[in-house]
Parts: sequence; structure tokens; C-alpha cells
Amino acid sequence: MGIKNFLNDIRSKVEGIRKKGKPDVRVVEDGTKAVKLSDEAYSLLDSLFNELGGRPAATVESRKAARRIAAEMGKYSDDVTLTSGRIYPFVGKAMMFFLYVFSLIEIFFIAIGLPYLSLIAAAAYLYAFYGEIRKDGGWLRAFMRTGEAANVHAVIDSEEEAERTIIFSAHHDSAPVVNERDGKFWKAVSHKYVQPSVFCLISLSAVISAIAEIAGGKFWGFNLPSIPVMAAIILLAALSAVSFIAHGWKDDEYSPGAGDDLSGVSVVVTLLSYFSKEKKAGKGLRRTRLIFASFDGEECGRAGSKLWYQDNQYLIRNAVNLNFDGLYSEDDLVFLTADGNGLVPLSSSLATHCSAIASAMGYKTGVGRLGFLAGETDAATASLSSVEATTLTAMAPGTVTAAHSADDTPDKVSEEALSRAISIGIRLASEDDSRTGIKESSVFDADRKYKLSRY
Repeated sequence: MGIKNFLNDIRSKVEGIRKKGKPDVRVVEDGTKAVKLSDEAYSLLDSLFNELGGRPAATVESRKAARRIAAEMGKYSDDVTLTSGRIYPFVGKAMMFFLYVFSLIEIFFIAIGLPYLSLIAAAAYLYAFYGEIRKDGGWLRAFMRTGEAANVHAVIDSEEEAERTIIFSAHHDSAPVVNERDGKFWKAVSHKYVQPSVFCLISLSAVISAIAEIAGGKFWGFNLPSIPVMAAIILLAALSAVSFIAHGWKDDEYSPGAGDDLSGVSVVVTLLSYFSKEKKAGKGLRRTRLIFASFDGEECGRAGSKLWYQDNQYLIRNAVNLNFDGLYSEDDLVFLTADGNGLVPLSSSLATHCSAIASAMGYKTGVGRLGFLAGETDAATASLSSVEATTLTAMAPGTVTAAHSADDTPDKVSEEALSRAISIGIRLASEDDSRTGIKESSVFDADRKYKLSRY
């Protein structure tokens, strides 16, 4: 009997070594019932999807979603905060409209022989565009209307004084339907390619006209451009008109947004559930504060997360952010190192570290970046707020998903993708907490005095 116990003990130790680095974090004890976290997350995703529908930013629908998520968070935390603020919910549509307006202004000035005014108009729009994608808003916002956005977050504090904060985040607003799979092919093409290309070509025509007029000594006078330039701007004006009509300006249909981004919301709330149960079981994190946030307004320039980071500076000292957005397929998961249409650097070290965590658990993930005009996530706001940040997403450039379509339903989201996201989040927090409270040793004895020497 003793030998049998001895052999069983050796077998269990070998099994433990084999599994080291790959713990099963998908199962936690809830009383006497084992709960699979991915099932919990997917169930929540399905429930939110059926209750909420499309959620334009800063509308009754998005505020309803925030309240619903707050109620869910309230099951696991006594520290849940629901806040609101004014944002510009239709900034994307407005900037597209102004792109047409400034294209026509450029064409007008080229046609009457004042290409330098055309270039000034182009520079004015580009400055406003830069303000939208890189800063807190461009000058054209003076002509846009606002709406009330709602953010929600919950906090699980550390057992001791917090040395580190991890922010798990997602967004609950959904995007307009601009996907070609929904019969919106020309709208999507005009939005992404045609009109921006027309604008660039018009600006190039203005440069050519300006050079020609300088060479001919007619730069400051009113005169008609050359026949080739006139033909070009007539063609560009026609393309612009066709693009305008194709884009359409009626009220948009909004995606139900199961993957983009109720998938991220369900992961954030499930992580809150897990860590809440761990703390109640006496296994809370020692020196790491955890924040679980869901933002409004991600689809209109990350407006909701900008409000949140401005209002919660006291919570984000020495913080990192793992953002979840568009968790469709486990085969396409990547951690982002650049965001905000490629103009906002994220934390390469955090992205690489998270990817290594995934690899240690047997999950294949990549590290990538969003290119210019490829979109943005709320991690960009965190980065611009001096927080180390990355986004885990399955919507990297070149990946086909149901995002921004009427077909963005729960069946497009893989339960395994949710499971991996949850597992990575748990391991990140656990490893981070194990490193806190460790002070670097010194070669000097604190109780002795030392004499400086050149040698």
C-alpha cells in the first residue's frame, strides 16, 4: 500500500511538471459546481446580443447597454461606477461629409485659377483630420452636434496597497453597417477608397496648376487652368458626385455588434467574475488593482474612452491596459503594437509579453499593427494617456470578419477565442502580481558608511 502511494505521488508530480505553464484556467470552483469560464462568457454574449440590438454611440441604445453591463458587473463588485459625458457621436459621417465639401472647394479654386487657395483648403481639412485621429478633436467639431455617452467600470482592489493597476477594457457601442456583404458595396468603397483618392488627386491637380502658374508668371491672377487640368478636375468632380450619391446620407443601419464588441465586453465581465470569486475565496491579488471597463463611443474616434481616461487619472498610475476588441476566431488573434490608424504606438513589450503568455499555454497568437486608415481601438487612448497598452483582436488588416455588418451575430464568435482571451487575462494579472513588492538588492549595506574612490 505504501509503495502504491509512493508511485502515485511520483506520477502526480510528473503530471504537474508536464502541465507547468499551462494551467486550466477555464474552470473555477463555484461552490460545488464547476463553471467553465468560456461558457459563462458566451452565455453573457448571447444574452446581451438578444437584449440590446444595434447601439449607436451616445444614444438611448448605448446608454441602455452601459446600464445593463453595470448591472452585470454589480453581481461581482461593490465598486461599480457608471458615468456620462458629451461626445461627438457622428464625427465619422461628418468628416466624410466635409471631405466632399472640401473636395468641391478645391475644384472651384482650381477652376478659377487660384490653386494656392485650393491647397490652403486641402491643408485645412488635413489638419482637422489629423486632429481627429491623433489628438482630441479637430477644428471642424465646431460644426458637429453632440450626444451623451455612458461608460461603466468596476474595481477589485488589491489585498495590500496597490503597486500596479491592470485595466481590462472593451466597448459596447456598435458601428454603422458599411460592409459590402450587406449590399453596401459602393458605400463601403466610396467611404474607404474612392473619395479619399479623389481628394488626393484634386490636391495633386492643385499642385500641378500652382507650379504651371508660377512658371508662367500668372500665379496671382484669375485665369483658367490648362485644358488637360480642366478635363482632369471635371472628371474628378464627376467621381466625387458619384461617390457622394453612393455613400448615402440617410440614417445609418447599425450593426448588432456581437463580435465588435460584445465579445470583448463578455470577456471583461467574465474576468471580473473570476477575480471576484478568487478574492472571496481568499486568493485575491496582493498588490495589483484590477479595473474592468466598458466604453461608449469607440466607433466615433474613441470618444468614450477619452472621457474615461480624463476623469480617472487617479486610478491609472503605474497601469497597463489589455483591451479586447473583435474576438471572432482563435486562429486570427493578434496583439497590436500600433493603433489609431497606425499613428499611435502601443506597447511592443506588453504585446510581446502577452503573446509569450499565450504561447506558454499552447495558444498561437501574433503581434501586429493597424496601418494607416485601418481603424483604431481604445488601446490608443490608453497609450496617449501614458498607459502601457495593447489590444487583443481578431480584426487585424487582411482578416475577413463580420465586423460592421448586419451579420455580426454570436455564431460568428468562437467560444475558443473567448476562452483564450480570458486565460491570457488571468495569467497576465497573476504574473504581474507575483512581480510586485520585489525590491532590487544593492551591493551596499544600508547600515554602513562608504568612502568614494576613483578605483
